[in-house]
Amino acid sequence: MRPGKVICIGWNYKPHVAETDAVLPTEPIVFLKPSSCLCGDGDEVRIPEGVTNVQYEAELALVFGRTGKDIPEGEAMSHVSHLAVFNDITARDMQTADRKAGNPWCLAKGMDGFGPMSEPVPLGDTDPASLDLFLEVNGELRQRGNTSNMIFSLPELISYVSRFMTIEAGDVMATGTPEGIGEIRRGDTVTARIPGVGSVTNRIV
Repeated sequence: MRPGKVICIGWNYKPHVAETDAVLPTEPIVFLKPSSCLCGDGDEVRIPEGVTNVQYEAELALVFGRTGKDIPEGEAMSHVSHLAVFNDITARDMQTADRKAGNPWCLAKGMDGFGPMSEPVPLGDTDPASLDLFLEVNGELRQRGNTSNMIFSLPELISYVSRFMTIEAGDVMATGTPEGIGEIRRGDTVTARIPGVGSVTNRIV
């Protein structure tokens, strides 16, 4: 069963903001990806013809176990039931052009397969505020970060988003990527992993 929506947070790590020439946000940057972007471990990710400069973004994903609206920060994590690893694949050429033109960039983020996600694991006693993130391309480490370096904490993100839209049970929230993003090409094998949470590996075709 697919989630009702995939809520994504942009530019939530300072070094990533710098490397994309974005402006440091004063409030969370929120966008949505369609649930049809999702794929799993071992699935192929197809780059459509004419799309160039496709990039990876390793992220921690939250899966919500119950519905909430106007959720206080102190209660935010009680709405999270599972964690997963998420790769927010992006057609960077299209996103950059859209940003310059002042247009939305949902297409650059929302293509089929542009949301690989690992099998969710129960939150349990895991501290999601201090998790290492890694991403490898063809076995070479390309990205490394820690969720402790987020600009906006997980409770802040949940509370903020729920002010404007109801977070429903089953929804997914991808919480931003650290620095080190880069291009992937057809034939590459990409693995995003978070120790204690899982990993998702996909071949780009």
